[in-house]
Amino acid sequence: MPTESVIIIGGGVSGTLTAYRLAQRTPQAHIFLIEARPAAGLGLAYSTPSLQHLLNVPADKISALPEQPNHFLHWAQRHYDPGLTGADFAPRAVFGRYIQSLLATTPEVKQLRRTAVDCRLDDGRAVVTLMDGRTVMGDAVVLATGNFDPAPLPGVAYEAARSGVYRHSAWDEGTYRGLDADAEVTLIGTGLTAVDVVLRLRETGHRGRITAVSRHGVFPNRHAPYVPLARCAITGKPPATARALLRSVHAAIRAGQPWRAVIDSLRARTNELWLALPAEEQRRFRRHLQRRWEVVRHRMAPPIADVIDAELRAGSLVVRRGNLETVTPKGDGAWVRARSRDGAAFEITAARVINCTGPDLNYRRTGSALLNRLFAQGLITAGPLGAGLWSDEDGALRAADGSFSEVLFTLGPARQGTLLESIAVPELRVQAAALAERLAQQESGAATRRNVTDQAVARGVLLEMPEVVERRA
Repeated sequence: MPTESVIIIGGGVSGTLTAYRLAQRTPQAHIFLIEARPAAGLGLAYSTPSLQHLLNVPADKISALPEQPNHFLHWAQRHYDPGLTGADFAPRAVFGRYIQSLLATTPEVKQLRRTAVDCRLDDGRAVVTLMDGRTVMGDAVVLATGNFDPAPLPGVAYEAARSGVYRHSAWDEGTYRGLDADAEVTLIGTGLTAVDVVLRLRETGHRGRITAVSRHGVFPNRHAPYVPLARCAITGKPPATARALLRSVHAAIRAGQPWRAVIDSLRARTNELWLALPAEEQRRFRRHLQRRWEVVRHRMAPPIADVIDAELRAGSLVVRRGNLETVTPKGDGAWVRARSRDGAAFEITAARVINCTGPDLNYRRTGSALLNRLFAQGLITAGPLGAGLWSDEDGALRAADGSFSEVLFTLGPARQGTLLESIAVPELRVQAAALAERLAQQESGAATRRNVTDQAVARGVLLEMPEVVERRA
């Protein structure tokens, strides 16, 4: 008997696509999507109000449905811009509306506008407790919690955070309020989050100089046209070391292949190559090659790269390479102290300091009540290197005793506990489809308990909750 009741915690792209796929596969199932925000489907990246925040994948490569490669492109041409081409980079906000349009076709999915704070297992089923004390029972739970705030930065004085001079989240609307248009701003980090912040500051009228401080001091590369390779640049047996993996990539580039074509050709094998590396080699990759991989793999759309390049040429955006040491209050602003690779310290004054280091993958310190309870019960464990969550090839979560659950699953950023690539739509859409298929086919040992009473309880949850969001096709 297929799974009858599935609880999906998190209404971003990962959770929404899983709900959509599951509803298609098992329309008779009870599917609850727990998302406190009024509108599911957007998540953090796609809820941006700025149309200047573009996708970093062309429109013909970011369909939510891998079996229909131009699904997003055709939708965007109908609902956003008839002139959009497959090579264009659409706004992320438009892609968010596209994901919402998929969810709108699944009235079987019931959104519970609550926050999940606990989950326990009861005789082979999951009981999820919501913030208001009510519970929902399901045959399976999918953790689609998305990205969390950045990790705490060392050396940030409590007074700097309390006064608002230091802002821990680049996504908090308050980060951009009350800032003089000519004030100096310092960003900690030079990744895609920092790029978003530069664009957002300029869009809101900020004119002051922006200084970005990071250990490597490198912004992501830009997209550019190339002829795709006919096959993966690394063929045969996966390299056994991080160094050998790097040598293989360099060899393909030295052979005359465009570096973008080489990097993108690896996509089909990226996680396979990663999982073939021993744990120590994975650590070595994380330590020495992770940032180099990110700047060539997760590239900027050309219009955005043009803006960043122009800012750098004009000196309105400055990059300083170094490790952050302290952020302390100074008058109405802050004093930022960092140290370069050669050991020389440098200091910057700023009216506002914004953490742009990217999501924290140490799930034990995110402050999530749900994750804390799951860790405390031993129902989940961190990945082998300490980041994300430990899951199998289908997303089943590993418990503290080493067993993999038949009830608790995850996808998306949490799977970076075991995978290298698990945040981009091309990975998320495959994970969502595969997980929905597994849940649809999964046999339950508790079939005898699935009776009229259970279905009445499941429906009763909806009757008790006035904030369930009903959707119609």
